[in-house]
Amino acid sequence: MKKKKLELAYNDYWFNFVLSTNPNEIKKVIKEDFLVSDGLKIHLDIYDNRANLENTVIFIHGTSVYSRFYAEFCYKLFKKGFRIIMPDMRGHGLSEGKRGHFTMAHHVKTVYDVVSYALERFGDKIAVMGSSLGGITSLYSISNDPRIKAAVCHNAAIFNEKAYKKIAKTKGIKRLLTPLVPFMAKIAPKVSINVFSYLPPKSLTSSDVGFKLIEHLEKDILVSMKYTLTSLKAQLSEAMPNPIETIKNPVMLINGSEDGLFPVEYMKEIYNRLTSDEKKLEIIPRATHFLFQEYIDETMRRIIPWLNEVL
Repeated sequence: MKKKKLELAYNDYWFNFVLSTNPNEIKKVIKEDFLVSDGLKIHLDIYDNRANLENTVIFIHGTSVYSRFYAEFCYKLFKKGFRIIMPDMRGHGLSEGKRGHFTMAHHVKTVYDVVSYALERFGDKIAVMGSSLGGITSLYSISNDPRIKAAVCHNAAIFNEKAYKKIAKTKGIKRLLTPLVPFMAKIAPKVSINVFSYLPPKSLTSSDVGFKLIEHLEKDILVSMKYTLTSLKAQLSEAMPNPIETIKNPVMLINGSEDGLFPVEYMKEIYNRLTSDEKKLEIIPRATHFLFQEYIDETMRRIIPWLNEVL
């Protein structure tokens, strides 16, 4: 796809994901930069036009999307006094790499490099935060990198412990998540499958606003709607860099009570294995999977006091 066409979509189309803020206000705040990770250029959005910001949050987007799907939430978080760095993960958004082709080790390495970028420029008060697959990536990353002071994980999973049996309990994903996927990934690692074939839209939201967001996503040329067998294999079986019980820094798990992908019971199971004295579990009543789009104010009310305390 031509660069000019990508940039046009990037500059304009993401406005559709902003529900209650003037997107032009958000756009004025954002600076853009790139870093190189594993030889690929990783695109960054940086919310940082205010002096004396001490705390930096690295926000990791979820499956298929890119950073500006969460622009409104991150803008409001910035307005509360946090510098925000939002990478488009490899194979997503404006970052390089084959669309939808990655492993969790790739994601963890990208986050490590973004942390290094932040440390060099902004100091060591750094937290990671992510949504859906981004929440899982945040958990994997804090297990890997003690430089991360805290993690806020909207959703969590430990893939090598058969997490697929506990999350996304739909017929489609039960057909897909079988021993056949790792085998096929060895033969055809870059063959791609549509994400909605195993993550049905009805599991993401129950509101007209949420379904409208999905309609916009399906038309967005920057969304990676297909994931390769390699990336699916990673989400079936890839272990955390270190066991969850070894994480010493603070971790918050946050989930909607009506999340169609990540059951509250599974979040409690993971939470109980965390050993940090400053761990936290927050369940947002009546909230679905689009926590950072449809439930921004309530989510921020839970997150901000805890982040300020642990940082």
